[in-house]
Amino acid sequence: MLRTTSAGGYGFRYVELDSVVESAAAALRAEGLRPGERVMLSLAGSPEWVVAFFAILRAGLIAVPILADTPGTALDSMAALTGARALVARKRTTPQSATRAGLCEIAIDRLLGATHAPGNAPVGCSGAATALLAFTSGSTARPRAVELTHASLLANLDALLRVRRVGPEDALLSMLPPAHLFELMAGLLAPLACGARVVYAGPPLPNRLIDALGRDRITHALTVPALLHALYEEVLEGMADGSGPRQRADLAQSVRRIESLRADELDELRAEVRELVGQTFRVLCVGGAAVDPLMARLLTPLGIGVEVGYGLSEASPIVSLGLASECPPGSVGRPLPGVEVRIDERAEIHVRGANVMRGYWGDPATGAEALAGGWLHTGDLGRLDDDGFLFVTGRLKEVMVTAAGETLHPEELEPYYASPLFAEHCVVPLKGNQGNDVPTLVIVPARKELTSQELQDAFVRLRASAPARCRVTSLVRLAAPLPRTALGKLRRRVLAEELSAEKEAQA
Repeated sequence: MLRTTSAGGYGFRYVELDSVVESAAAALRAEGLRPGERVMLSLAGSPEWVVAFFAILRAGLIAVPILADTPGTALDSMAALTGARALVARKRTTPQSATRAGLCEIAIDRLLGATHAPGNAPVGCSGAATALLAFTSGSTARPRAVELTHASLLANLDALLRVRRVGPEDALLSMLPPAHLFELMAGLLAPLACGARVVYAGPPLPNRLIDALGRDRITHALTVPALLHALYEEVLEGMADGSGPRQRADLAQSVRRIESLRADELDELRAEVRELVGQTFRVLCVGGAAVDPLMARLLTPLGIGVEVGYGLSEASPIVSLGLASECPPGSVGRPLPGVEVRIDERAEIHVRGANVMRGYWGDPATGAEALAGGWLHTGDLGRLDDDGFLFVTGRLKEVMVTAAGETLHPEELEPYYASPLFAEHCVVPLKGNQGNDVPTLVIVPARKELTSQELQDAFVRLRASAPARCRVTSLVRLAAPLPRTALGKLRRRVLAEELSAEKEAQA
């Protein structure tokens, strides 16, 4: 079944969902929408989103999921690119944007209140028909509309179910935007295919999520690294008594403390964690960005598995998956069954399989370039080890070339600059006087009262302990969080451009 976590939670049982979806699909057809036309879907994760999504597909239409808080100007450009005819949203959510973009706005309440018209049969479609247009998250480039067919989505779902350990007795907590394919595939389609429950959390506040884990008997939860760290802090706060691993500390210190505990002490700590998160919770599925291997080392002894993986919208989206405890440190698992992965001479990851996109909607030239030679050129850098485990090492477009001619990747440098004084940190390239890249550490202080000298001293110590080739040359302090996509991917290129513009303005 589908439901929300609120006290007055509502939802649909499986036996109800089919008839509700069919009535909503009939309502869409009654609006004059014809098979193959595009319908934008702008709702937060909820049972209503699920009904609207499946109703769009059942009516033979093409779904265009977007974030519920998409700005009006972005909505306009997305509507223009996809040629969308309608927008499903909450009543009066974005009327001005919908009108400006020439969209027919359909309130979700209208679809939910529709009654099934007898004889109004579902529209059939082939697996080769386009099912949805997914906008890329745009971590380094302008977002594009990825064209995915029914067959490509089903291929990814089938491959995922061959390795995913989920059944009718499980319950998955959904906390990510359903407009993102990781959430759609792993957080909705997979549990529905297995008969599991899907529980929608609402706004992702850590304390609300921890409460939901026990109350709703959650077994699995999807998250992103940024939210995973927030949950970690919330768990520590919930157990804080000023001793042992309950003290606030950086992740490495927490791991060392847990790994030094006696068996009886670990059992006691595990019981306290269970008191907070419930007795059924067992797996955190992390996507959207790389997860710190230390997090898996912290949670696994506490009885919580961390599932890691790699994917992109163009692959429907999951390419590889695995439990961190069963993978080499830093790996993102093995490729799913039926998904081929190769590494080219530049170390770029290429993917081939029935799950790969048809192309980019409205941009056939770029799509053909991305699919050159029958392989999806991901733009990500990586390697495969002898046991078939995949490692993602960076982005092709984020490679830095220093004045000395050395080639460096931000992900290669960043682990050396983790500090309890930094809430966030990353490395970006700023242009040097000779046109070379100058690796620059950008940090967000952990506390507002930290002085510039304290931060500089920490930076100097970290730099001195890093290998010579990994020593960045300058430090930039930010007051605001680092720019990220909705799934938590760092937008390094955006940050580098903003810092470069500020530098030029001050020159």
